[in-house]
Amino acid sequence: MNCLVKNLCRKHLLLLTKWSEVTQVATYMKLKMPEKEEDLELPVNRLRSKLSQFDKVPQNPIPSAKPPTMSKMLDHMRGPEMVNNKLIYGQFGIQALTGGRLRFEHYNLIRFAINKHIQEGKTYGVWRVNQPWQAVSKKGAGKQMGQGKSDIDHYVYPLKAGHIIFEIGGRIELLDLEKTLKVVSQKMPFKARIVTPQILEDDVRQEAILKEKNINPFTYEYCLKNNYNGVKIYYSPYDLYYLNKEK
Repeated sequence: MNCLVKNLCRKHLLLLTKWSEVTQVATYMKLKMPEKEEDLELPVNRLRSKLSQFDKVPQNPIPSAKPPTMSKMLDHMRGPEMVNNKLIYGQFGIQALTGGRLRFEHYNLIRFAINKHIQEGKTYGVWRVNQPWQAVSKKGAGKQMGQGKSDIDHYVYPLKAGHIIFEIGGRIELLDLEKTLKVVSQKMPFKARIVTPQILEDDVRQEAILKEKNINPFTYEYCLKNNYNGVKIYYSPYDLYYLNKEK
């Protein structure tokens, strides 16, 4: 018995000595190397890389004429955005999660915050929205209701859910911009978030998985098209077109 114990002890000592002679070395084989600066393509045919300033009031084609007033046009804020819902340059941006309106003050807030991080020839900022064009009327304080349409108070830009407001990228990391982008998204008059190409791809993949695994046959589209409980007299053409994707 004592011989058996001695042999086991000797084997453990040999293993320990061999392990102590092994030098542990870190390897970079499985690490993904960052992109080289020469591999990044900056937007071409741009006069300047910073976010430009828009006019507070759109130019009137007839200067002597009174600018026209407009209705609320809520259809410009309803439903998901079908066109400007992807990143063109594929780096970072801010996306609206619900419909809303951007005022001139929001444009200035974004421009002042983002242009601090933009360096000529290294980084860039691109607007994905146009200047404010929709007129919003407002009655003065103490005025009675009626007596026709009020005068124009300010101009806004209406957008839908999923609209990319602006993009920023170049030779810069998301960690350098995350704090600023988070503050900008919280200052918007609607819910917004920071987006990357990976986040947008995950959203599409998650939607496809939920649609594939849905075992409930009574979906929103099925109930509308088959007029369950006489719902046809209540829904509008927008409900049939957007199928409850207005967010």
